[in-house]
This record gives sequence, structure tokens and C-alpha cells, in this order.
Amino acid sequence: MPEEHEQALRLLGPSEQARLAQYQGRRYREFLQTRLLLRQALSTTIPGAPPPEHWRISERPEQAPLVHQAVDQGWRYSLSHSRGCIAIAISNAGPCGIDLEHQRPRANLMALAEQWFHPDETEFLASLDKPDQIVAFYRLWTMKEALIKVTDSSVFSGILASTRFTACGNPETLQGVQAHSLALPKAPFSLAIVCAGKPPLDVTDGYPLETAERVRPTLTSYAIDPAPSLAQATSGRSM
Repeated sequence: MPEEHEQALRLLGPSEQARLAQYQGRRYREFLQTRLLLRQALSTTIPGAPPPEHWRISERPEQAPLVHQAVDQGWRYSLSHSRGCIAIAISNAGPCGIDLEHQRPRANLMALAEQWFHPDETEFLASLDKPDQIVAFYRLWTMKEALIKVTDSSVFSGILASTRFTACGNPETLQGVQAHSLALPKAPFSLAIVCAGKPPLDVTDGYPLETAERVRPTLTSYAIDPAPSLAQATSGRSM
């Protein structure tokens, strides 16, 4: 086993080690890289934070991992990964949820929309040509997944089909928890963040974070109807 890999494994706590042992291949690499990136992102973001090796992370069934020191300091975070890419959101302005999906054609796209989307959204998708339909589907899907993480719900709770996302031309008029779809330059991914407060103005693209590029995505903000309750919001569910 390469020394670099052994050093990475030593950063993980007991519950992370136990979960990692359940995976192989790509899933193994993505889980390990996500936990390492989360530690570095917290150390880079939180003022006065300890180095990556000092973060204590505990795995929780069907929920996001618990980073004890971050939660104690009032920080929220959310994780997602798709096709070898990892997305992490960290906020001290309230709950946040993030979801990343690779945009790929699906034969059952409209069937999924009819099952999980609001009827108005399904009608909108049906009116689009195939290429635009794929992009619009994943834009809505990622916002709904991010909302699930913020509200600590599940896909079976009915929240997906009962919630409607409406594009807003002026994000300053939005209140409370809101959704934001971020289109990254030349990247066939849909990225969505649901959070309280102002939308993100730019994102860090690349790894390691010290040399990452700051990019300004094309951002579209959405009102959420019905609006989720901040009192019920937590740090999110699983990736």
C-alpha cells in the first residue's frame, strides 16, 4: 500500500474506517477523497480552524457525517459527488444542502419527473426539446436533492412532488431558504445549493484547494414553494 494512501487512511476516524471497508473500486476512492476534501475545506474556510488531521468526523446512517468541532462552532456543511467530481458547501449563515449530478440522457426521464416533480414542473419539461429537457431535468433534480438534505427529509416523504421551484430574476427579493442552480463553465454537470441568505457569488474549482481556481458560475436563483421551515432544517442527509 503506497505511503500516501496509508497517511490518508490515518486521518479517518473509526466509523469512517468501518464505512470505507464496505466499498471497493470507484466507490472506495470517492468516499475516501470526499472525507479528505471535507477536512481540508473546513480548515481552509473556518477562521482559526485546526489542520485537517484534527477534525473528528463520525458517520451516521442515512445522514451526513457529523463533524463535531464544526457543528459546535455553528457551521453547516453538505456533500455530494458524481462521476469522480466532489462538491462541498460550508456555511455559517444557516442550513445548506448541495447536490451534484452528471447530465446524462435517461430513457425514463419523464417517468421520473412524473413521479417526483411538481405537476407544473413536469408540464414544463414535456414542452422542451430533448437536449434542453435533460439540462432542465437535472437542474430541478439537484435542487430537490439539495432541499432534502437541508430539511432532513427523504425522497419518500412527498416533499419532492409537492414542492415547486420558480426562477427569480432578482435574488434580493427572496427570503429565508432559497435554491440556486450553478452552471459551471464547460462542465456537463448540474450543481445546486439550497441555503439561507444570499446566494454564492463564486466557487472554488479544483484540487488541492490552495491552488484551486476561483470561478464565477452562471447562477439562477429559485423561490421554493412551499418554503421550508428554518426551524426544521439541519445539516443535511447523506451524500
